Amino acid sequence: MTTTDMTTTANADPAAAEALLGRMFGAALGAAELFTIYLGDRHGIYQAIGESGPITAAELAERTGVDHRYLVEWLQSQAISGLLTIDGTEVWTDRFDLAPGVREALLEPTSPFFAGGLAAIAPAVGRAFPQLVEAFRTGAGVPYTAYGEEAVAAQEALNRPAYVNSLVADWVPAVPGLHDLLSKGARVADLGTGAGWSAIELAKAYPAVRVDGYDSDEDSITRARHNAAEHGVADRVDFEVRDITAVAAGGTQYDVVTFFECLHDFAHPVEALTAARTALAPGGSVIVMDERTDEVLSAPGDEVQRFLAAASTVWCTPQGLVDEDSDVVGAMMRPAQLRHLAEHAGFGTVDVLPIEHPFWRFYRLDP
Repeated sequence: MTTTDMTTTANADPAAAEALLGRMFGAALGAAELFTIYLGDRHGIYQAIGESGPITAAELAERTGVDHRYLVEWLQSQAISGLLTIDGTEVWTDRFDLAPGVREALLEPTSPFFAGGLAAIAPAVGRAFPQLVEAFRTGAGVPYTAYGEEAVAAQEALNRPAYVNSLVADWVPAVPGLHDLLSKGARVADLGTGAGWSAIELAKAYPAVRVDGYDSDEDSITRARHNAAEHGVADRVDFEVRDITAVAAGGTQYDVVTFFECLHDFAHPVEALTAARTALAPGGSVIVMDERTDEVLSAPGDEVQRFLAAASTVWCTPQGLVDEDSDVVGAMMRPAQLRHLAEHAGFGTVDVLPIEHPFWRFYRLDP
């Protein structure tokens, strides 16, 4: 036995290794189940079951157009996972129904419990993964488009419930003077607007408001325009494909500029903040919603910090590194770093707002 072997044996910790093995198995199980959930969502199977009530595999295949053999396998996995119920033990002939909680979590996109966007993360990262593996060697970025349509769908689905349920009811009232300003008819710029739900919810709640939503992703802006028209606010909400750092180029001045869960993704966050400050009307403010990271690194971290750190590695940072001279921060942007960025962008005051949320922290920036 070599000295290295002896040292390894002496330092072995079977209990820790067993615990890590169990954790990795749990992670693999979760990933596999996310893929099955995405299949069910993509093919409208949960929706069909929710509309029909208890239904057999054969009836469901006819209703959805999904291959019968694949559907039987999927139904069996969903029953074993506890996402569906079955009224017997014969997967070919017995009836399946939605398990408690599935309707709220997977079928109601504005439910505060909706989690459908999480399932789309797995195939999105899967699409981009070959480029991501190579990027770790070369240092290149991985463009947002490499993650496919699932990336846009995931981000839209993950954030929309919070905008619908909390933006107007909880977040706006927590910003001193913001409700009154919006009520009087403020001009708002929503930077990194994505599919536009934050802008749309503001316009629905405040009829005098005008909102300009900007994003660099064409697919997101196309969805945003469709969503605005569908919700009757297209006359007061305008969406444009534009580099965020050039938002001030149009000459419009805004009473409020918002960055909802996006600043950490930008290749040039100081330039984006500078553009926002330049576009402010006198007395205007910038509102930033970003990840609720621990104020200092805690390792190992809790589940929220683990999720944010993993997402930063496979999603946020690679997308921000597409620009060769990128200064992307990534999802682990801590309050001190945000203050540093704001200071370099010319802001005089950065306040953490009194809004409690498990995933997000809110800031108000004033020149």
